[in-house]
Amino acid sequence: MQHSKRKNVQDIVQTAAVQKEPGRLTSLDALRGVAALSIVVWHWQHFFAIRGPWQSGWTADSQPLFWLLKPLYVQGWAAVDLFFVLSGFVFFWLYRDTIKSGAMAGWRFAVLRFSRLYPLHLAMLIVVALLQYIFLREHGQFFIYEANDSARFIAQLFMVQNWWLGAPQSFDGPTWSVSIEILLYVIFFVICRAGLQRGVHCFLLATMGYLLLTRDEHIARGVIGFFMGGVVFALWHRFRSHRHAASAARVLIWSVLAGWFCLYALLYVDNPWLAHGEGNYLFLTLFDFGLCPLTVLALALRETAGRRTYAWLGFLGDISYSTYLIHFPLQLALALLAVRLGLVPLDFMHAWVMLAFFAVLIGLGTLSYTYVERPAQSWLRSRLVLRPAHAT
Repeated sequence: MQHSKRKNVQDIVQTAAVQKEPGRLTSLDALRGVAALSIVVWHWQHFFAIRGPWQSGWTADSQPLFWLLKPLYVQGWAAVDLFFVLSGFVFFWLYRDTIKSGAMAGWRFAVLRFSRLYPLHLAMLIVVALLQYIFLREHGQFFIYEANDSARFIAQLFMVQNWWLGAPQSFDGPTWSVSIEILLYVIFFVICRAGLQRGVHCFLLATMGYLLLTRDEHIARGVIGFFMGGVVFALWHRFRSHRHAASAARVLIWSVLAGWFCLYALLYVDNPWLAHGEGNYLFLTLFDFGLCPLTVLALALRETAGRRTYAWLGFLGDISYSTYLIHFPLQLALALLAVRLGLVPLDFMHAWVMLAFFAVLIGLGTLSYTYVERPAQSWLRSRLVLRPAHAT
């Protein structure tokens, strides 16, 4: 049995060497960072509630740089779906074969994910809980997310707060997607160990997720995006070494650029096809099954075909998790400070304020990644992973 397992591991290593497996796809890291910052733009509307109730008569077009960023103010929430597709692609790329062969044990996989996600999640949960308590005492209600009771705090401690149908967002609200990610990791590990990791299997799972849209769009969008990422990985894995891969990448790049331009233009003119927000299933179908997966496939093929990607763009991916988790606590802290300084929501509707916020957020994200996330990750892995990793 041990000999068979070692042989499987050797086969995986040899296959990766033959295919010149890239160590990192920088363009995908950069895309993840852009998606995280897009969510921050979407959440800029939170500043209309810095005194508790939403300011009466507020209008979306009063937000900073609305003439340029209108599509993100209108539909920026959908950037989370791009997260899920990217996550699915990366996980099938990094873990599919080692889980299937048994080279990646369940405990090791769990520790790898726990050590990456939990330290910052726990820190931000504690910070938000304290700030929300202060906000409640001063305004008689919570800031933005109202479902902040002890049961949901415990659920957040275990990162399972959005595992059931209809669960509301609570405390650091954007972490609903992190909770869904954890659920997806469990499903991913089980299906890979069962040998159901092919592209067709992923597409069937994504289709099953689509059937959940009317019951719980958060879980549904996670399942669709993650397993469409698996479909993209299967296509990339099959065609990346094809002699026409570079040509296909060019065609796909121009196609997805045209798709994003059309989406941006339709959102800019308030096209009724894109109305109704997260309840627009036509939009979600085209976005989650079409534009997002094709974008990831185009960038992955382009980079593996040898087209230049600037290495520094990977920095955006490194800090994407921290900027995503920190931006709401930072907004909450500013809301508390604003009242003490006598500021009103319109004071936040200036371009320079937004640029300053992004500068502070990126700075905090960099500090978090360098001095909190990476050290905590290394410390946890050195103590929780009992045996050395295999060569893979």
